[in-house]
Amino acid sequence: MPGRGPEGTYAREETPGMKILCAIDGSRHSQWALDWLPRVCSPDDYSLLLVHAVDMTQFKSLPKLDRKTRLALVNLLDCLLEGAARVLEGAELKASTSWDSVRAKLLRGSPAVAVARSAKREQADLLVIGSRGVTEFQPMLLGTVSRKLLMQAPCPVLVVKKPANRLKRVVLGADGSIESWEAVAWLTRLPEHIRPTVTVACVIPPLPLESLRVPSRALAVGNQVEGVLRREAQKLAARVTGTLRKTGFSTKGIVLSGPPGAQLVTAAARERADLIVVGSRSGRSAHEYFMGSVADTVVKHAPCSVLVYRG
Repeated sequence: MPGRGPEGTYAREETPGMKILCAIDGSRHSQWALDWLPRVCSPDDYSLLLVHAVDMTQFKSLPKLDRKTRLALVNLLDCLLEGAARVLEGAELKASTSWDSVRAKLLRGSPAVAVARSAKREQADLLVIGSRGVTEFQPMLLGTVSRKLLMQAPCPVLVVKKPANRLKRVVLGADGSIESWEAVAWLTRLPEHIRPTVTVACVIPPLPLESLRVPSRALAVGNQVEGVLRREAQKLAARVTGTLRKTGFSTKGIVLSGPPGAQLVTAAARERADLIVVGSRSGRSAHEYFMGSVADTVVKHAPCSVLVYRG
């Protein structure tokens, strides 16, 4: 996996001392996140930091309490901290059976902010989190931790949505962007014994003509443009599949048409993928991310885990 470059970007050359930060909250989803790690990296090459965040900021704005209530609240917060420490201790004990270098750290503050800040401070090369996932009938709330982390994280984020299985099938969203090619590079740096079948999906987004009343001539031009885009997508798919085959992957390329996020989710279901890999541009505002991000759509609706490569 790529490390931090001199300009704050992710360098393509692999460097020693690679770090993984895994967020733990005691749920089965965070346990799945911990179990997923050996599927995408070698414990011999990485150090592991387990973190758990306890948010006490919400109690600072409470109205003045009487002495008895204040003492009860202090006792409750102490119990929360003790419980968080036990969660970390249990996770660290389990991880130490596979990882030579394991640390555990209790964070304080809003979970998304605290975890993202810790990932930046530790110069993490990968952030791993569990997500309860959603369906189209259960929309994810704007403020959930996983979505905030996807926007704030300084490194690639693996969102684990299913129990760990051997990584057999991957759908890779390729659009020719720098982030997309960095995601390809991330795959090539998987340990040599991990070589899943990769479906490279290039998606042609719909042209903004369907909802408009346009003359037939404009429709003909639109069809011509779509034909050009399809040929370029086929060329890109061939380039990406060729790159992956050189490092031992079995690959195929497909070209899809429609909203990119939805098409990638559909392709993952059809291919029975264990993982979707997509690139995502960093530096977006919260509005840009939540309203227009392909990665956000994929993470919300994917039937499997998702690796979002942040550029």
